[in-house]
Amino acid sequence: MKIRILGTRGKIEPKAEDHVNHTGFLIDEKILVDVGEEKYMDYRPEAVVFTHFHPDHAFFVPEKQKFSPKIPLFGPEAHELIPQLKVITGPFEIDGYKFTPVPVIHALRLKSLGYIIQKGQKKVFITGDVAWIEKANLAEISNLDLVITEATFIQKGGRINRKKDRIFGHTGIPDLIRLLSPLSPKIAFCHYGEWFFENKAEESKEWIKSMEADVELIPAYDGMQIEI
Repeated sequence: MKIRILGTRGKIEPKAEDHVNHTGFLIDEKILVDVGEEKYMDYRPEAVVFTHFHPDHAFFVPEKQKFSPKIPLFGPEAHELIPQLKVITGPFEIDGYKFTPVPVIHALRLKSLGYIIQKGQKKVFITGDVAWIEKANLAEISNLDLVITEATFIQKGGRINRKKDRIFGHTGIPDLIRLLSPLSPKIAFCHYGEWFFENKAEESKEWIKSMEADVELIPAYDGMQIEI
């Protein structure tokens, strides 16, 4: 399985060379997970799967334009701009790729899902944006070849907001390493926040790679391809 990480910039103004595009993941040139840039549709994917409907994952949301390509479209909840969206209620398949949804805590008013994508014996987990993932939802996950997650905040704890008994926001890279490293020997990071652009990109990448972990930490760039 080949995963092309099309964009690595979160919903922020700063950008740098090789870190311009918003979120999108292309699986074997066939299946697109999130469409943070309209140009991603130029790859002519056979299907699109959304983690959630924030603008940096769904480019059409700010302009309120309909998104209706003539291919299967999947997402965690119904959306007025996607009339033919298939709402995900459990595991599903696209052309031999098995998708297992994993509930993710991220937004207050939007439902979010990560996905374990399996083809043959190979498995990758794309988390989407994460305030937290309940450990019960990770308990049955094993033998992953790769996790792809976010890097909005470098500091432990990230930025977590609370409203009554609910949390939302983005947790920090150290917390994601602690949560996800038992699942896979490799974790790739994208969706960089402003911290990443305060220094040269290579310096920020080295900061990630130097963090204490028993797994390989991979700071991604726009267009990076990982084969598992």
